[in-house]
Amino acid sequence: MMRVMLEDADYCDVPADLMTFDDGAVVFWSGGEEVGRHRQARIHSLEVLNPRSMTRRIERARKTHPNAFRQWSVDDEQTLIEMYNNGATLAQLVESLGRREGGIITRLRALGLVAEDQKVP
Repeated sequence: MMRVMLEDADYCDVPADLMTFDDGAVVFWSGGEEVGRHRQARIHSLEVLNPRSMTRRIERARKTHPNAFRQWSVDDEQTLIEMYNNGATLAQLVESLGRREGGIITRLRALGLVAEDQKVP
């Protein structure tokens, strides 16, 4: 199973065991048959999923962190930036954004607000 993250925070799960590239498109295959195709320029990222373990992991995480494993919206990122720049602690960010510590730290690093070796208070 492949999770295809597309532009505009859209995604789809494709039951594929192989992918190839064909004239600007990513082609997904299962058992030798084509099962999907997306324009390469529209794909943000690809993730190989183990449907059993990933589904359970997401469900468990969302019991206490309702936004865990969800795409970051522009508004969520802006809130994160503002709160972090105003001195919010990691615990406050977790509670306000409904995300896990690791997701927040990873996003802060991706935004260039925290260095790889820097701790978040």
